Amino acid sequence: MAAEIPRVSWWRRLLATGGRVRRLIIFGFEQIVVSRLFEGHRPIAQSVTSALLKTKSIELLPPELTVEGAAHSADHWTHGFAAANAALFLNLRNPDTLSPVRYARPSPSFQAIYLWDSAFIAQIWKWWDPNVAHDLLESVLRHRDGDRLQHFASEFARSEFTQPPLVAWSLLRLLDAADPNLHREWVEQHYATLRAYHAWLRQRRRLQNGLYAWAHAYESGVENAPRFGDREERRLRDTRRIAAPDLSTYMVIQCEALAAMARLIGQREEAEAFQAEANALRGAVNAFLWDDSEGYYFDRSIVDGHFIRARTIASLLPLWAGIPDERRAAALLEHILDPGGFNTLIPLPSVAIDDPAFERDMWRGPVWINTAFAVIEGMRRYGFHEQAADFAYRLCDGVYRTYGRTGRFYEFYDPTSYAIRDLWRKRGNRWKAMTLGKKPVIDFVGWTGLVNTLAIEALFGVRQENGRRIMQPRFPKRAVGRTFTLTLPLWQTAVRVEVMDGGAVQGRITRQGVVRRFRADFGEVVALDLPQTETAGAVA
Repeated sequence: MAAEIPRVSWWRRLLATGGRVRRLIIFGFEQIVVSRLFEGHRPIAQSVTSALLKTKSIELLPPELTVEGAAHSADHWTHGFAAANAALFLNLRNPDTLSPVRYARPSPSFQAIYLWDSAFIAQIWKWWDPNVAHDLLESVLRHRDGDRLQHFASEFARSEFTQPPLVAWSLLRLLDAADPNLHREWVEQHYATLRAYHAWLRQRRRLQNGLYAWAHAYESGVENAPRFGDREERRLRDTRRIAAPDLSTYMVIQCEALAAMARLIGQREEAEAFQAEANALRGAVNAFLWDDSEGYYFDRSIVDGHFIRARTIASLLPLWAGIPDERRAAALLEHILDPGGFNTLIPLPSVAIDDPAFERDMWRGPVWINTAFAVIEGMRRYGFHEQAADFAYRLCDGVYRTYGRTGRFYEFYDPTSYAIRDLWRKRGNRWKAMTLGKKPVIDFVGWTGLVNTLAIEALFGVRQENGRRIMQPRFPKRAVGRTFTLTLPLWQTAVRVEVMDGGAVQGRITRQGVVRRFRADFGEVVALDLPQTETAGAVA
């Protein structure tokens, strides 16, 4: 299937470029100002910050991270974390003619509500204000077309496609931070809509063998990946008869989320049915999409059984859904840790770095934070905690360090450099060059802000579990000698962690004026809301 590149006149190109540049200049100035207000929660700026937040109906200050110590400066972590929150805030839109509830644009260049972007962005907002996170998901659900959740919704364009179905997963994961009673209300409100969307996907995207196929490369969100066609999208593969490891993974994750929601609201039979569906789909992925000769999951035609052997990050995503058995998971981990595969300076490129198809162009090689986040989640699911902690740390460091050098957040990153000069965006596609530029879209927070979520969840290990607020710190060896202080106004809690040799940490927890000290080994559970004076916790 060929993708046509529209011819555009010089004056339209000039107008589009001029408008985009103006928006980005204004955004860049605002981000500098807002990030300075957010950084350090300076008392002198409290009234200004509170007034600013109230313009978008936000009552809480954002999370804050400060990093100190070690031989080289860690200021880029402190500044980057605050700046990501500033960009996140600026990209939040108040209710308007597009949406009756608040919604997120990924960046000033994307003036629309996007399905999988919103699902990931909600995971950043939940640690600041879960109500905002819920609004972002509701904005997607309100724009459904029948039972189909739309690829995007805007005032000036429509899409006939959907996108990676991650809203149910994202809604369930709000429980990590949100009040459990409020979260249950959200689940009761949206469960039927999400169940209907799942049925729509089963009816329209499910193949005869039980696996799932994209209707078009654009549905996948990774449209110019080598598995689909060429760099500039002049020639795209017909995906409708090709079983896809990423969509099948997302469907398992959606089944798991719907099963958990059904249990939460007392729908036991539906919960069991969704869990059985997830298990059956796992078996189908292993039976049909695993290539034992390569040790990867690949797209595969259901017409002739041909594998599309492109070593992209989609081949690793089944880890996220718990699909591989122990042997297959170990094989995937070997690829992840291979410097010729996915173990790069900024880790988890979208294509293995030694693959012949690798190039520094969008989904053909650069690092995207959302899919890297998903693979790290998969590593944690399989108990590869030391490796996951190291990859999470390096991913955060790469994004914060690039921000420190350029003053911007980007749509995607160079896996071998803290710069973007060698990156391209669908090079050769003149239409995309005119509308979005030739380089990574800037001010993309957006899912790039998931680095803040990784710092909170993968390094500090903060979460809510069975009504308890806990942390399970896992910092890698390269963090030894540094002190990390995380402030969560949502929980009125601050945690100071000093990373020591052997993965152990020590520090103090301050909650509502009460201070207590703790010491914990790597991965040891520490309670955040108990009034005891000394806590080591039990190993999870």
